[in-house]
Amino acid sequence: MTQQAGQRTIPYIPQLDGLRAVAVFLVFAEHFTYNEFIRDWSPGMVGVRTFFVLSGFLITSILLNQRGTAPNGMLARRFFVRRFFRLAPPFYLAIGLSAVLGIAGMRTDWWVHALYLSNFQIAWEQQWIGAGHFWTLAVEEQFYLLWFPAVILLPRRWLLPVIIGCLLFAPGFRMLMVFGVSTFIDVLLPSQIDSLAAGALVAIVVRTPALVWLDRVLLDRTCLVALSVIVLILLAPFPEALGQKPFSLQWVLVPLLVSFASASLIRQCVAARGTDFAWLAHPALVHMGKISYGLYVFHYLVPPALYLYVPAMEYLAEGPLKLVRSLIWIIVSFILAEFSWRFLEHPLMQRRRRLDPAGSPDSADTQRKAASVRPVAEPGE
Repeated sequence: MTQQAGQRTIPYIPQLDGLRAVAVFLVFAEHFTYNEFIRDWSPGMVGVRTFFVLSGFLITSILLNQRGTAPNGMLARRFFVRRFFRLAPPFYLAIGLSAVLGIAGMRTDWWVHALYLSNFQIAWEQQWIGAGHFWTLAVEEQFYLLWFPAVILLPRRWLLPVIIGCLLFAPGFRMLMVFGVSTFIDVLLPSQIDSLAAGALVAIVVRTPALVWLDRVLLDRTCLVALSVIVLILLAPFPEALGQKPFSLQWVLVPLLVSFASASLIRQCVAARGTDFAWLAHPALVHMGKISYGLYVFHYLVPPALYLYVPAMEYLAEGPLKLVRSLIWIIVSFILAEFSWRFLEHPLMQRRRRLDPAGSPDSADTQRKAASVRPVAEPGE
């Protein structure tokens, strides 16, 4: 445990890596099962929203820790350079491989993805594209551009109102779908900002004595269980006799509740002691969480690549053989992610830490910084 002026830093939290693993499992369930009953539970939405809440928590925590420690220009350069070298190499590798293999429309759309505009393409064309999963990475990058000035440049006292504004704005933006606007606007940052803001709220709560009451709510295990049960009930497929789920429930309320449930779970993981959420700290889950970025980046590209270059995959599209097909996709995704982690991501992280010992916002280092708690507010903020 390290000490900083006015801060208490909690050691690395393996449960957060375990939570990443759970989130990527949920995305796999959405993309790899091709089972409508499973998809009706929206596991992909829950997984992506959990990723966003965790990202909002970690990025806000890192920026709060760095605020005022160096000139703003230096902080901006450090932050965006670190983010680029952490996220871009496997992402651009996936783009390059897809272009070479001739899959996912990458030979024509590579520049859209490379500029992190995938979500705008989907919303504009109102259809899913070959590398449709890249929309979440685009949302993340757009969030970084917005959130750095919000946390670093605005007065500290403004940050909580900004977060509350985001929590209120996103459901209102999604209400446009209730009135007939295309559901594809859900891939835009305004639709997802409440999940990122929910994570940011956790980062603020643990640093603000005046919000101790909200911290108690987030730490209340009964509250977490209640939110989880409500989410499961609302996610459950409607009986055919009742027709489709109301748009306002499916697109507006449920994502917000998932975000709050994830925020509560993250806060409790940060405060975990002893055997609390020990299952999330299982070494297998922790490692899967470490390579989860690669798993997400590569997994959606595996099926089209195998279908194109392994014709026998067509024979695995019926009956129980679908399970074999899904297992193959998962194995190949893990191989690619493990390769990316061992030979690209982790070496770059190690090199960056040697060049900049001030720290980098990744993995264990990220979580140590993100767990920092100021017992009192900064003077004048």
